Amino acid sequence: MNTEKILKICLDLHDFSVVNNRLDLLLKLKEHFSGFKISLFTVPIDIEADWGPFCNRGEMLKEIKKNLDWIQIIPHGLYHNKDLEFCDYNTFKHEIIPAVTAALEKDGLPFERGFCAPHWRWSEDIVKFLNEEGWWGAVDRNQPNMLTPRKFFRFSHGLHENFDTQAEVLKLHGHVYGLKNDLGKCMDKLLKLPKSSEWHFITDFLEES
Repeated sequence: MNTEKILKICLDLHDFSVVNNRLDLLLKLKEHFSGFKISLFTVPIDIEADWGPFCNRGEMLKEIKKNLDWIQIIPHGLYHNKDLEFCDYNTFKHEIIPAVTAALEKDGLPFERGFCAPHWRWSEDIVKFLNEEGWWGAVDRNQPNMLTPRKFFRFSHGLHENFDTQAEVLKLHGHVYGLKNDLGKCMDKLLKLPKSSEWHFITDFLEES
């Protein structure tokens, strides 16, 4: 009888958008791990530009939508502007969230009723909205005093850190681009995870306060 323990893994990345996607690396992980899943904290509105990736946004969106069976979309602000989106209850409820919802629905992207504030910066008013509307929120493991909604997700390891593959669960956290836990910088570590691992969306590991 095979009693080998199966490692359960979830992976979230911040700052994903249709333009800022690293779909090339995500597809590589999907090819390597047949059961791969990814939870993407998504910026709904890309800043318009007449150059670079934005010109190909429509084609990128089509590719993302082909893979929604293993991709989970979660709102990560509106423009990822920590000052604009650090706001009072009424602004968040009647302006920010409707704009987020409209942008994601326009793109045809189904999304979770969860929220991660840009730069982890939110207020009591935003947490009040999450609790009243039954949304969950992502909290920073590195801020023990951070306001916590009733239902929340907290990662266990940054992608740049050492993680114990003998653990029962790894809740991994990184960014699409630009920081030390950047997906590209940490690809080798991810590809060395056991191929027998069981992949989950982060919503499988929500907690309640």
